Amino acid sequence: MQAIVHASINDSGLTQAGRLKISRASSQMPVLGRIRERFALGQPLKGLKIVLALPLEAATACLGKTLQAGGAELVITGGSPHSNDDEISAALAADGITMIAQTDSEPESAKARLISAIETGPHLLVDDSGELVGTIQSERPDLLAGIRGGVTRTRGGLQRLTRLEKDQRLPFPMIVLDDAPGMETFDRRCETVPSVWDDMLRTTDFAVAGKTVVIAGYGRCGKAITMQARALGAHVVVAETDPLKAVEAFMDGCQVMRLQEAALIGDLLITATGALDTIGGKHYFLMKDGVLLCQTGPANGEINTNELADIAVSYGIVRENLERYELIDGRSIYFYDARPPVHGTSADDECAELTDMRLALLALSLQYMNEHYDRLGNEVLKAPYTLDEEIAVLKLQSLGANIDEAADR
Repeated sequence: MQAIVHASINDSGLTQAGRLKISRASSQMPVLGRIRERFALGQPLKGLKIVLALPLEAATACLGKTLQAGGAELVITGGSPHSNDDEISAALAADGITMIAQTDSEPESAKARLISAIETGPHLLVDDSGELVGTIQSERPDLLAGIRGGVTRTRGGLQRLTRLEKDQRLPFPMIVLDDAPGMETFDRRCETVPSVWDDMLRTTDFAVAGKTVVIAGYGRCGKAITMQARALGAHVVVAETDPLKAVEAFMDGCQVMRLQEAALIGDLLITATGALDTIGGKHYFLMKDGVLLCQTGPANGEINTNELADIAVSYGIVRENLERYELIDGRSIYFYDARPPVHGTSADDECAELTDMRLALLALSLQYMNEHYDRLGNEVLKAPYTLDEEIAVLKLQSLGANIDEAADR
């Protein structure tokens, strides 16, 4: 199939740079590498067209190469604006993968890319945010019958798809990786959360020790962010809508209060909800001068910056990804990264080694979906535990570690 390449990435210099990035990431992803070898031998995805809508970087490019090795025809449309690496796009396009992805800042062009990808007629989807499924329903419902199912990695994707399922509008089965056991340890605690703090501290020069850090959301990601905030010497306040999670936060030693109350005392407010408008207009007038806001969830819009801009008398970019809004009373509110989610901006790429297990699970989940879609209902499903267990075994093998077998009793 002829690769579709945006003019800005049809460049041999970009291609070579992208291949170097992909090669480096591949060397750090032994689990995905073993699955790639298995896929190349067994061709479990032969004859299938798969559309991937997820941030395009070196690690996710390795996922694409794995699926391609398994016989799939790939169409990659990338993720949110500024989450796509043109060098990676050029390298994948040169290897025969259909690319409908490039760096830009226009939401309209992002939607146009989704529609273009959909119109290629996929059998399986990788839909990080859940937007791809919604776009198919609204723009090309005639193609729904040919789609067997898909996979999403994120909490935001889970929330969107769950709403569709609740309304009986989910058109095919979708596997969600967010609650997979391995995600808590290797995705959030080891990869997502360290990159949150690494990005923020390097970009903002914010000193955490002794400050009041408000964390909205005490799911797995919020919990891991809390652990690191406390380790850095912060006083942590948690805002939650789920009473069970709020009790858990309290029993973990955090102060728990409503977000409007927490907005009065917070020096740093971090959202980890995956929900739009977690922080909005009703909170801004309550905040301290110099407060810093960060969003970490997959949904761009956890912090409603449109409402912040509406009440600001001036706006400026302090440095890349750090914005300053001045209110009429002279107070300043700083927002870190108004477009892509906070983690993965200053650090360039997700750590390939720590992303290895997550993307390996995604590859196996796509294989599972293809083999079982006709026996699954149109519902949101967890990744089978056996797949997570298989990934863990491959990881242990790559580490040269051995474990005992449970005794039969």
